[in-house]
Amino acid sequence: MFMAEQSHVVAVPEKGSFVRATLREVRRCPARADFIELCFSSEAGPWKWCFHKPVEQVPAPSGEHTLVLVLGRYGIQAHLVVDHGIGPALSSSEAMPLILDGCRPFVSRELIERGR
Repeated sequence: MFMAEQSHVVAVPEKGSFVRATLREVRRCPARADFIELCFSSEAGPWKWCFHKPVEQVPAPSGEHTLVLVLGRYGIQAHLVVDHGIGPALSSSEAMPLILDGCRPFVSRELIERGR
């Protein structure tokens, strides 16, 4: 079952505030053995996302999906794009299968510029 948290990004992002990212590598996080690191490239530069390796991976739902990765209240959050808007936040165990399955990820320029 695909469940999303009830947190939403309130502000509509400005044009150009996100860049298309390409997943280049998946590896064990160099800082913590129990974390996984997803390495992306984009026109704004490289970006890495480290998070706790999910114990149980949620299967990716069928179809094409677009995700945006933003700095949220409690750290980096992945959000599905739903009906041309940013939908609810996903847990990392929900976002990871979508990313690995070839979704269209967009990363906030703010994350890339901050190196987070």
